[in-house]
Amino acid sequence: MLTATALLFISFAANAIAKPSTDKPTKDDVVKIYIDAIANGKTSNLDNVLDEELQFDIKRGENVNTLNKTQLLDYLKANATTDPSVKTSTSLVQEDDNSSVVKIEFKYDGFTRIDQVTLNKTNGWLITRVVSTFK
Repeated sequence: MLTATALLFISFAANAIAKPSTDKPTKDDVVKIYIDAIANGKTSNLDNVLDEELQFDIKRGENVNTLNKTQLLDYLKANATTDPSVKTSTSLVQEDDNSSVVKIEFKYDGFTRIDQVTLNKTNGWLITRVVSTFK
């Protein structure tokens, strides 16, 4: 009985050691943080999930405006709003072990914003590019 208990304890300890603790957000966490920033104005964690070389393209008709990480964060912080009527949905466009493209639709009263978000995994998941269109 004592041997069985010891083996059970060793097994649990080995599993705890084998599973490294990570404080980096998962891909799903990154998407949720992004949605919360865009839909609800909660930008406090957004800086941590945006790549330093982020490219954020906003397409409105023929016009395309491109923002970098700093410009995007400044814009979102200055224009943070909460819209309780916004509905969001996500769909996976492409995925492999180190990258993913997620389509996120933000449905507001009167228009829809569609963001195609590219995430890459180098040292954790980060958003590297966003293409935002309106219809």
